[in-house]
Amino acid sequence: MKTLLTGAVAAAASIVFLCGGANAETVEEILAKADETLTKVKDLTYKADLKVVRGGKVTKTIKFVAKLKGLKKRLVKFTAPGDVRGMSILTTEDGLMYVYMPAYKRVRRVASHVENQGFMGSDISPDEFASAAWSINWKGKLKRETEKKWVVVLKPKRGYETNYSKQIIHVDKSFGGVIKVESFNKKGKLVKTQLRREVKSFGPIKMPTKFTYKDELTGSKTILTFHSCKVNQGIPDSAFSKRALMRGSR
Repeated sequence: MKTLLTGAVAAAASIVFLCGGANAETVEEILAKADETLTKVKDLTYKADLKVVRGGKVTKTIKFVAKLKGLKKRLVKFTAPGDVRGMSILTTEDGLMYVYMPAYKRVRRVASHVENQGFMGSDISPDEFASAAWSINWKGKLKRETEKKWVVVLKPKRGYETNYSKQIIHVDKSFGGVIKVESFNKKGKLVKTQLRREVKSFGPIKMPTKFTYKDELTGSKTILTFHSCKVNQGIPDSAFSKRALMRGSR
């Protein structure tokens, strides 16, 4: 009986080891996987459109082209409609954000309190437009793990200004990408939900191509859809400068 009991305990221990010990991921490793889209390739360019939905109807459609390099550098240039054509948002290597308004022909820095507000009447903030990496501004802990995903609770790192007290991200194990984001305000209330669907392959990476942002307080939605994506085009660092932003660098 003693031998049988000892064997059962050993078997149980081995199951725990195989399921949650040696293969367990740290939060840092999970966030690194979520950011791999930007580290597996030298650069990334995609075209997309953004549809603002109010009362179940599309009230505005905005088109843009985004260029990314590394975890920080990002340039978003709007191509339609006419009133925003030529407008651009730049995030630099040092994490600062700038906007170019063609009507004024000036580059202005985006204040931190504005970065988290709805942009162009949408449910997406300039910060969400310009930020692509999780590991830079957020730290967290594992909330739970299932066979298919990790659920991580994130809080802003010291010095990072945001209207969110925390965010909960759901990371799909099959490709390492984030498929759901829940954002909470300073009072701990859920204010925005983001769903990421229609995962496609682009060279060595996989990424969702349809993002749905929902304002949990008003019920409004904004749908962001990628229509094309190109990787490793050799985009120079100079493309992510304030000078390039003003002259509409390609």
